Amino acid sequence: MILVSHNELVAVTSKAFSGLRLPYGEADLIANMVADLEMVGLHGIKHFITALNYLNQTNVKPCNITFESDSEINIDLNNESILCHLPTILGYISDKLLENNNVKLNIENCCNRWLAFGELCKLSKDGISIKTCWDDFFEPITIKYLLNSGNKLPEIYINNLMSRDNDGSFIASRKLTIELSNSTFSLPSAADYQQHISSAELKRYQEDSWSNGISIQLSDWEKLKESSQAILVPSGNVI
Repeated sequence: MILVSHNELVAVTSKAFSGLRLPYGEADLIANMVADLEMVGLHGIKHFITALNYLNQTNVKPCNITFESDSEINIDLNNESILCHLPTILGYISDKLLENNNVKLNIENCCNRWLAFGELCKLSKDGISIKTCWDDFFEPITIKYLLNSGNKLPEIYINNLMSRDNDGSFIASRKLTIELSNSTFSLPSAADYQQHISSAELKRYQEDSWSNGISIQLSDWEKLKESSQAILVPSGNVI
């Protein structure tokens, strides 16, 4: 394991993303999304390294709105990472709360949904309650976040994903559902879930990260640094 500071993590991640030279996405904003998740012990760096497989593509496509009403919107992300698009999408749909008490966002065909963490926490600070759920594509689990207005960190509930295909493999969609409300959501019973990660646990981990540094596996840190250096090497001849 290795200890790094928040500033170190943001700087290296920002450099790695900038080197991709994508047509959208702000490097500092995205680096903080990664750091926010890592600071509470939810493996932001691992998720970002996975995200590089989706971000480093040549056939970049814009996201498409497939349905929209006053209280709901469906968006197709064309199997891309939520990193570049989510801040803009959340800003757009949160405006609907000015006229509706509840709005629902369905993001289809999206990847790296754990990294939505930091942006959802920002909405709570702005007085919006959030309920989020998705199926993990790499593990047979389904995840639910509940983050009521004013709370700094969510309650996270995890269950095993029981649905299986004909060949016995787990059925997991690449969908992220986010409900936003001007009211508070009722918290479910933790006994109904295989795992409950409380906001108190996340806060303790976060405080320790600020005080003592962020504890990261050395192999993950080396991969992140390698990405930040290798991606920035220019193609062609340097004059």
